[in-house]
Amino acid sequence: MTDNNSPDTVERVERTDVGTSLEARLKRGTSTRDEDRITIKAKGETAADTLEAFEILLARYESEYSDRLRALQPSEDNDVDEM
Repeated sequence: MTDNNSPDTVERVERTDVGTSLEARLKRGTSTRDEDRITIKAKGETAADTLEAFEILLARYESEYSDRLRALQPSEDNDVDEM
């Protein structure tokens, strides 16, 4: 019978990261109830790949999500913290 916890059966996995990454944090508004925050992250094998992926994500945010986030305005009757 083999003991799976013996030092002879331990598998060591070494992690290496290659490529580049880019992160941008955006904030719109100044008060608690009039504020949007978003973080966009992209990764790629090269800087060009990363920039291309970032541009795609940013365009998607601009065209789809920014208007939807701005439309989510809490009313005075519904406090977001109570949800």
